[in-house]
Amino acid sequence: MKKNIEKLEKLIKKSDKILLINHIRMDPDAFGSLWAFFYILKKLWKNVKATNDFLPPENFSFLESNDIIEPNLNLSKFNPDLIISFDAASIWQLWETYTKYESVFKQKDFVVIDHHMTNTWFWSINIINDKYSSTCELCFFIIEKLWFTKYIEKKEATLLTAWIHTDTNIFYNQNTTSNTLLTAAKLMDLWADFRSPMYNFFQKATYNKTKLVWIVFDKLQRSDDGKIVWAIITKNDFEKTWTWDEDTSGIINRLINIEWAEIAFLLHELWNEVKASFRSKEFSVWDFCASFWWWWHMLAAWFRSKKNIVEVEKEILDKI
Repeated sequence: MKKNIEKLEKLIKKSDKILLINHIRMDPDAFGSLWAFFYILKKLWKNVKATNDFLPPENFSFLESNDIIEPNLNLSKFNPDLIISFDAASIWQLWETYTKYESVFKQKDFVVIDHHMTNTWFWSINIINDKYSSTCELCFFIIEKLWFTKYIEKKEATLLTAWIHTDTNIFYNQNTTSNTLLTAAKLMDLWADFRSPMYNFFQKATYNKTKLVWIVFDKLQRSDDGKIVWAIITKNDFEKTWTWDEDTSGIINRLINIEWAEIAFLLHELWNEVKASFRSKEFSVWDFCASFWWWWHMLAAWFRSKKNIVEVEKEILDKI
């Protein structure tokens, strides 16, 4: 990893145009790590652009950083000298942007920064370490090694802090280490707004989202031994509460905290597919979700299916 960070430093120095990309349907960690690097590279007078197949979720807007992603960016026209990927565990998580501009990716210097143990090490320069709680924590380590901390102001520090919070469930999850807490402390010293992300991602709830939470708990089910808990959110539930899939954020974390529960899952009936979100205390849910073609963390994972929600529920329970 040390050698690849040194390679990244050399590539940044020699590159004028740099493209940043994170995984499709970006989560807070993918968002914050890319955004922090974007602002730092701008201060190095680099011509930086960021892309993804989709814009960030609306609930990220309190950070006032939603305007840099360009979903329809023409990579051939921009012609970057360097491409950096954040929080993507495989090349296919870059989705249509990669498939459309595969030739550009293969011709350019390309660096992968990620913390997932499931990463396929899909390029020649990989800065990957699953000992870090989040890509943001890993990015701060890289920033320190590159002596870029002098470019971190309140905005960048807050971006990195916000996503460390979400990936560790405010330091509750097992991926929290002493280095995670030390990184958070260093970012506080760099004037990170420590409380705003906690409020916006964990405390704040709209009237409509609160109604959705009540529906989930009213429909909650569990196995006979109490070790598995789950609930289904139908399209009708979303419609009658005027909520969207992003409003389910945080609900799954409440389910896994139920006494005796070892596995929790939430099924979201979306307009053309079913999304299944999983949490566990010890069981490898990323391994389990990989059998459905998608995975994420060891104890937090998800997948999507084109089957109807009743079929997905039955298949999950049969497999577990």
